[in-house]
Amino acid sequence: MNTIYLVRHGIAEEANILKPDSGRELTEEGRIRVQKIGAKLAQMSIKPHLIVSSTYTRAIQTADILAKELGYTGERLQDNRITPNGRYESFAALFQEVKQHREIMFVTHDPCVSYLVGSVCGAANFNVDYKKAAVTCIGIGRQSPPLGSLLWFAPPRLLLGDGSQNE
Repeated sequence: MNTIYLVRHGIAEEANILKPDSGRELTEEGRIRVQKIGAKLAQMSIKPHLIVSSTYTRAIQTADILAKELGYTGERLQDNRITPNGRYESFAALFQEVKQHREIMFVTHDPCVSYLVGSVCGAANFNVDYKKAAVTCIGIGRQSPPLGSLLWFAPPRLLLGDGSQNE
């Protein structure tokens, strides 16, 4: 069985017509919050065997911070199949390529991440209010195509312990 962690990137710069969406970076607040969330995940003994992020800057930065906080020094992949408009079918193909790793962290975007949670858990119409830097843990029971059970969902306010309602 595999365990996957689906993470939405941290708080990023506002959209700007002068900068492509793929180039938006984390804000200072976004970096700090992801760092704290990574530290909390480390306290929870989360130890991914592989980290895969989308190719967008804010997801790469989120993955970098999480890797540091988790003490992860292994291979890191970037893949355009988990960008904001990524689909379950594309994710399923990506999963087939990396499923040899028992615990995999995917750093992605909304609406992709909300759609993936529902699809991987067998509830395509499932809707999640997926705040920035929220984390979902899913146990994968069937590998092709991936289907599993929701083990836990943690919005940032739970991981930060500060009652924060921010995105």
